[in-house]
Amino acid sequence: MTDGLSLENKRRYRILQMVDAPTKPLVTPFPDAGTVFEYRFVSEGNGRWVKWADSLKGLPPISADMEFNQIIVPTLNTIRYTALMKMFLDHEKPCLFVGPTGTGKSVYISDYLLDKVDQTKFKPVVINFSAQTSAKQTQDIIMGKLDKRRKGVFGPPFGQKMVIYVDDLNMPMLETYGAQPPIELLRQWLDHWTWYDLKDCSSIKLVDTIFIGSMGPAGGGRNKISPRFLRHLNLVSINEFDDSTMSTIYNSIMSWHLNIKAFPPEFNTLGQSIVTATLQVYKRCHQEPPPHPREESLPFQSPRFLQGYPGLLSLQHRLYRRHGRV
Repeated sequence: MTDGLSLENKRRYRILQMVDAPTKPLVTPFPDAGTVFEYRFVSEGNGRWVKWADSLKGLPPISADMEFNQIIVPTLNTIRYTALMKMFLDHEKPCLFVGPTGTGKSVYISDYLLDKVDQTKFKPVVINFSAQTSAKQTQDIIMGKLDKRRKGVFGPPFGQKMVIYVDDLNMPMLETYGAQPPIELLRQWLDHWTWYDLKDCSSIKLVDTIFIGSMGPAGGGRNKISPRFLRHLNLVSINEFDDSTMSTIYNSIMSWHLNIKAFPPEFNTLGQSIVTATLQVYKRCHQEPPPHPREESLPFQSPRFLQGYPGLLSLQHRLYRRHGRV
């Protein structure tokens, strides 16, 4: 093995020889500290490298009148995913976000499309697929949101782009020959930008439309997606939260509750202890599941972590004057 790669891997990935270092120094050299995943490139002037973490500075705190189920705590990952979505929309490129249940795919995308994009430029449409979704339902929903530009041409109002967001993309049932009709309809759109009228079979051309999808991995009622459809999409993987991200999110939520309910300052350390203890129980349930369950059980994922928090957030400071009573 030479250059850190085995000959087998070189043949598999067709790496014939290592690339020489550039002969001239880079105009904007990469920072020495950290890894490539900690920076983004800003193309202003000669360009510069900016840490993703800098985007978290100066963000407003959680609003006091926010409902618990509406809270989105910004993290490095949410900043990255939002930047990717903005890039895809600006360049009108279809994309698909894939990740396990509880990683926030639907929340991130819906929050960005409904609250953060320029509503005068983008017009979002949200569709939730289920096992019973049909191709006709899908076409009727989308066509009901489009305007007729001229004969045979449909799109959003002039000057706007229609963003069609499909959640749970891989949920539709397989038909007799293994296809998923709603997904085949979407594939036909991305293949040819053309559908056919369900009444007279005349051609319908779709213009100024962008596709965004999200789904979980195949299994448990979800099916594999046809490669002929996937080839059109830019895939983004959303991983489960690591310990530091979980702590950041739930410590922020606990601090928000303790502040808006006017708890004394000494309760802040108690809130951190609650989050740490909950995280330890969550991890142990992941690592030590009950042996040989008699029936198929639901996976213990991050939504289970949340289930105890509505009760915790109902605590009132007047009932607990000393933190030792909690």
